[in-house]
Amino acid sequence: MVFQREDYSSGLKEKLLALQDEVESYHSLARAAEKKLQRRELETHEQMTHIRQEYEATLKGLMPATLRQELEDTIASLKSQVNILQKRVCVLQEELNVYQARR
Repeated sequence: MVFQREDYSSGLKEKLLALQDEVESYHSLARAAEKKLQRRELETHEQMTHIRQEYEATLKGLMPATLRQELEDTIASLKSQVNILQKRVCVLQEELNVYQARR
């Protein structure tokens, strides 16, 4: 009876060690896959950046510098106008709130 129990216990220990080795193997595979995914994500990001730079360079070559500058100036002016109009809206809203509060 004692030998059977020891044999059984020994067999369980062996199976446990085998399972632990298998789990560690899966952990290693998961880490390797994660590193591979990170490398691929980085490569993809670098490719996208490179393509974007090529696109911008191509666009700059197609558009005359003076036109590009005019468009950039127009964009800056429009942004400024939007900011001014937003401030005006706030002032008008405050005036409306005061007017409605008096009624």
